[in-house]
Amino acid sequence: MATSRRDFLQRSVSAAAALSLGPLAGDAAAETLTAVEHERAAPAAPVPPATIRAFERRLMRARPVPLGSVRLTGGPLKAAQEADAAYLLTLEPDRMLAYYRIQAGLTPKAEGYGGWDGGGRNLTGHIAGHHLSAVSLMYRATGDARFKERADYLVRELKVVQDKHGDGYLGALEKGREAFAAVSKGEIRSGGFDLNGLWSPWYTLHKTYAGLRDAYRHTGNRTALDVETKYAAWAERVLAPLDEAQMQKMLNTEHGGMNEVFADLYADTGDERWLKLSRRFEHHAIVDPLKRHQDILAGKHGNCNIPKLIGSAARYGYEGDPADFAAAAFFWDRVVQHHSYATGGHGLAEYWGPPDVIAPRVDGRACESCNEYNMLKLTRRLFSFRPDAFYGDYHERALFNHVLASIDPTTRETSYMVPVGRGVQQEYQDMQRSFTCCVGTGMENHALHGDGIYYESDDTVWVNVFAPSTARLALGGLAIAQETSFPDGDSAALTLTLPAPKKFTLAVRRPSWAGDGFSVKVNGEVVPQPPVAALRLGNGGGRDTLEADHGVPQPSTFVELTRTWKSGDRVELALPKAVRLESTPDDAKVAAIMWGPLVLAGDHGPRREGRGRTEDGAATIPPNPPPVPVLVAAGRPVADWVVPTGDRPGDFRARQVARLPNDPAPAGDVALTPFHRTRQRRYSVYFDVLTADDYATRERAIAAERERVRRLEAATVGFVQPGEMQPERDFNYQSEPAERPVGRNNDRANRAGQGWFSFDLPVDPAAETAVVVTYANERGLPPVQGRFQVLVDGTPVGRFAPNAAEPEFFDVTYPVPADLVRGKRKVTVRFQADAGGRVVPVYGVRTVRASALAGAR
Repeated sequence: MATSRRDFLQRSVSAAAALSLGPLAGDAAAETLTAVEHERAAPAAPVPPATIRAFERRLMRARPVPLGSVRLTGGPLKAAQEADAAYLLTLEPDRMLAYYRIQAGLTPKAEGYGGWDGGGRNLTGHIAGHHLSAVSLMYRATGDARFKERADYLVRELKVVQDKHGDGYLGALEKGREAFAAVSKGEIRSGGFDLNGLWSPWYTLHKTYAGLRDAYRHTGNRTALDVETKYAAWAERVLAPLDEAQMQKMLNTEHGGMNEVFADLYADTGDERWLKLSRRFEHHAIVDPLKRHQDILAGKHGNCNIPKLIGSAARYGYEGDPADFAAAAFFWDRVVQHHSYATGGHGLAEYWGPPDVIAPRVDGRACESCNEYNMLKLTRRLFSFRPDAFYGDYHERALFNHVLASIDPTTRETSYMVPVGRGVQQEYQDMQRSFTCCVGTGMENHALHGDGIYYESDDTVWVNVFAPSTARLALGGLAIAQETSFPDGDSAALTLTLPAPKKFTLAVRRPSWAGDGFSVKVNGEVVPQPPVAALRLGNGGGRDTLEADHGVPQPSTFVELTRTWKSGDRVELALPKAVRLESTPDDAKVAAIMWGPLVLAGDHGPRREGRGRTEDGAATIPPNPPPVPVLVAAGRPVADWVVPTGDRPGDFRARQVARLPNDPAPAGDVALTPFHRTRQRRYSVYFDVLTADDYATRERAIAAERERVRRLEAATVGFVQPGEMQPERDFNYQSEPAERPVGRNNDRANRAGQGWFSFDLPVDPAAETAVVVTYANERGLPPVQGRFQVLVDGTPVGRFAPNAAEPEFFDVTYPVPADLVRGKRKVTVRFQADAGGRVVPVYGVRTVRASALAGAR
């Protein structure tokens, strides 16, 4: 959340002006207190140096109305908030703290949680930090004293652990102290997620730092600030011996928002040593190109990098370095406009592809929930510096599509991935076992729904998001009550309450998706609005353009209503939504169906569940999903074939356009509903929208592929699916190293990595033999690279060669010399990495009768 120093200067004028940076009273407030009473309970906060105040006054044009001054009063966001709140209270603090105590030599008070928060090479301890942030935010968002009590307990216990360590350290990682001691000596072994044998240790520690910061800022716990400051001093000492080259080498490993927490600590204490420490976590390989407006995101891990730019934005607010803002703003623009899906999510298998290459990357494990949590944090900060309605557009899209869909209020489950492909389903987590990163950010995310709805300055109030809510503002003692049926309905109303008339500007976002049907009334009188077309900037001496390609509307604007407002004034908004197609930028045939800002997802029935769970605790998905229809409707007006059902607002049908290739049945219907309603369902966000000719071509291609697979199956003597337990047992899977993780891509398991692995497969000694191996290209990225051999009974029969021309999954045939199978009934097929090389993911291995394979390629 963006923070403001300016309100400290105004505290003597209005206690309600204190932003989320200003801590609340030490004693828990009663649940019945109003938002403004919470703010007035704030004790005096540390006044930051004048240099910070000056930059804050100049740079923060729109101060976010603090979370403690906003209350959700209804709608799906409140339902999500309440579900999250109930879940938070089911968790046991002593279990989260168990490994902290163990590493300090203290006896744990309860058995530790497992999953990613368990012992060993996990993110041990990250959940306690996330939980501390979440309960602190939830206390601020609801006023429920139980959350402050929970935060206070966690802080007390963390202080006990820190005191036992004696040097400020506060970690739960096994061998964490040893790893950081080696780093401090310049012994740095750093990879994408591995630092000296630990999985993203700075990332993990960041969650504790952030939890302490949030406990101080949102519950007023001053012990939290003391503990955080001592912990920061420990980090400062660890890093003091390192030169810049060593720091940059270390930063090649994921390190979360370390730059952000130290910048925030500078703001909270006024001590410039923490700003200097924040600068030490500047990862130049990522941030410097962004400062030059170079899009280097392709192939980068999403959630490793978003926090780095949140830190840049935070520092800009405190220090005013324009390079920080340039990097953060350019990064945001590239992600939102060139790397994101219709839901606001982004990334396939957690990684970005090339800019504007979306169509081949819609299927699979797309849209990690941590990414949206962090992108919304960055969005809110950037809006405070530059209150552009385009930030509001993204906030709305991500919030009411991805984020709202990522939690099931009934089961209280949150999702790791919220995919957007054809016939997909969410990756719901075991909320008492998995404790993945997205379980952690999910705890916080749904406590933040009131953040960013309203902003204010000395003379302007911005209404940015449409959600049933109330807010108390500093400007003139204003209170706003927002009533709205959004996202299902098409209207909103704002009622203002003031102690005395006050002149100011009320800036209400006019979403471009509402078109010319948007209207504003003030006290029942229509305020004329120009047509949407008139709001375009025009050609500016160049060639005038119409609405952006592929159906993406132009950015929204703010309607500025300037007048002397008085108590009881009412502003009414009409927000009509229409259906449209939003095609991917690289393929007009791949499109999402939109209803205003909401994705209409195809409902394909109940989700499919496997018999077990992945290592992360997510339910497995059985193979061979049912086919998903294409929509034979391209070129027709969308409103002709996407029609409301009349059951409830937002329910539609794609009528008489759905076809299954090579199925003679006539075109049928597909049920459509807002994406956030597809919980526990199998769905499609993107569809293939084809003409009749496109459909005929597709049928011929599918028929040819089916024939190829038929011939391959007929020629197969033995087949093993790497990564599946029973097939690997059946075919004597062996591996060095023995612990080799199972990878997954589009519901298909694989094995990969360094060293070697092998399978024993049957052969026909009387037939010419070949080994057929299934590999995959990452959609929209350069071909996967690997250096390894394929051996049969110890004899090399081929080497892997990357091939960008191949489709996503492709087969490579390796002929086997006759003398290697003569007189044998089985052979050992082994994948052997070169020294320093690795085996690329292998999705299938089969032995075949080569003569019968003709025509199957």
